[in-house]
Amino acid sequence: MHETQIKDAVWHEKKKGISTIWIVPIVALVIGAMLFYQSLSEKGPEIKIDFKSAAGIQAGKTLIKYKDVEVGKVTDVTFSPDLKSVTVSAELKKNMKPFLSEKTRFWVVKAKVGMGEIQGLDTLLSGVYIVMDPKQGEQYVTRFEGLDHIPVVTSGEKGRTFMLQADDIGSLDVGSPIYYKKLRAGSVASYKLDKDGKKVDIEVFVKSPFDKLVNDKTRFYNASGIWANISADGIEVQTESLVSVVMGGLAFDNFPAHGRGNPVPKGYIFKLYENFKDAKKLHYSRELFFWLYFDESIRGLSEGAPVEYRGVKIGEVISYSLVGNADTAEFKIPILIKIEPERFNVTGKARQTGNDVNEPVFFKLLKKGFRAQLKSGNLLTGELYIDFDFYKDVPYVEPKKEYGLYVIPSVPTEIASLKSNAQKIMQRIADIPFDEIGTEMRDLMKEVRVSTIPKVDKAVVSVDRLIVDTNKMMNAARKNYVDSTAEINRKLLKLLDEMTRTTKSIKHLTDYLERHPESLIKGK
Repeated sequence: MHETQIKDAVWHEKKKGISTIWIVPIVALVIGAMLFYQSLSEKGPEIKIDFKSAAGIQAGKTLIKYKDVEVGKVTDVTFSPDLKSVTVSAELKKNMKPFLSEKTRFWVVKAKVGMGEIQGLDTLLSGVYIVMDPKQGEQYVTRFEGLDHIPVVTSGEKGRTFMLQADDIGSLDVGSPIYYKKLRAGSVASYKLDKDGKKVDIEVFVKSPFDKLVNDKTRFYNASGIWANISADGIEVQTESLVSVVMGGLAFDNFPAHGRGNPVPKGYIFKLYENFKDAKKLHYSRELFFWLYFDESIRGLSEGAPVEYRGVKIGEVISYSLVGNADTAEFKIPILIKIEPERFNVTGKARQTGNDVNEPVFFKLLKKGFRAQLKSGNLLTGELYIDFDFYKDVPYVEPKKEYGLYVIPSVPTEIASLKSNAQKIMQRIADIPFDEIGTEMRDLMKEVRVSTIPKVDKAVVSVDRLIVDTNKMMNAARKNYVDSTAEINRKLLKLLDEMTRTTKSIKHLTDYLERHPESLIKGK
């Protein structure tokens, strides 16, 4: 009994000592565990971003922002294993974890001054920072490929992207402006070669509400630089803005002549036209191709030059080249032209839908003298165009084909005709025997000096004598008949007096008879 009490006392003493000693460490351990758990629960995701360069990025200082709000910070900057890029490690806030997807993008903002805008001016004081463009996707990602430039479209901007296709990129670049009625409507988002490497695919972003104006009849055209055109109407100059002149730009419009459009279907690709004039003009489905040949120089004729009929455009020049014949050492210049039948109406026949030439109609045109002629379109620039018309008295030409296309005969230009006539006149002048004529003229002048001139002198003397005699005769006549002292003049005056007296007597007699008619019977 005594031993049992002693053991219990020792046990109780030991138990009391353990609780007093370990209570503080246990409490500290619990608090530390709680703090550790809280730290782990509040810690955001860690990500890695690969950039081509880390200029301005510093570990522990460079921030990651979204809409100018801090959402993370750079923790480390290292090289990639192959030293071709820089890997930036960063820690984001916890609430950004749902937006780490394959669609999320990161890029560096630096101070940049351009023609259109100023970017990242605040980085001059605070340093560069990384922008996050969060977007939910299909999978969770913690490693990203940083963008080399600031993207045109962010996830929060309303609008729509469209795809254009052009022969080359020209002066366009990412960020080049897009205009509608000279209003800023969007920007070039990206560009790349197509699969065949023959065209350039250009992705553009049209912001709201301008995106509602785009339909399948909309025409996009290059508005870079200054477009000028010299025509018979004067000089026409067009540009969208100073920004597009310097850094390039695009524009789009809906022209009434093209009709009302429908919504753009998925995968639709717009053609990028070279300029406003090319975008505005109508394009036709039917095209007829012909060959032309001219004997004179075609300097001033360019591809795209109009083909007209009495001033009405019916087509254009496609191409031309110089072709030589080694056997005959002759050269000719075949000119390929395109005529668009939908530009005019032809009555008296069924409407044709294909691209084949209506041979009966074409043969009738040739028989009536349908010919092509080069004409000057602008005296300042010397540009030429091709004009069709009917010419009389031209020889008939049998229709013929070359390389599967009909050849339309031509007539010389007006200048060439004048030149030909001038050459004929000069040839006729050259055929005149001036040497013989000169010899005959010398002989004639000698004959004149030797025989004719003396005879003329004698004739002149005789004439002088005749004139003297005539003057004498006229003086005598004037003295006898004209002068007041002449005898005949006195006799004439006396005769006139007698005639006057006789007239008065007759008048007195007439008056008396009117008063006394009976005197004719009875007498006075």
